[in-house]
Amino acid sequence: MTCREGESEHKSKPGRYKCKGCGAVSKQKDHLCKPKQIKKTAKK
Repeated sequence: MTCREGESEHKSKPGRYKCKGCGAVSKQKDHLCKPKQIKKTAKK
């Protein structure tokens, strides 16, 4: 799949994927060019 050029399909939440290059967010890994899974962060 080609890069989405910053156009996210979904809101950024833990368990979804974010493109390292453009920052787009998707539920499916194969919809992005350089996917990285969003992890849950610890609250202060």
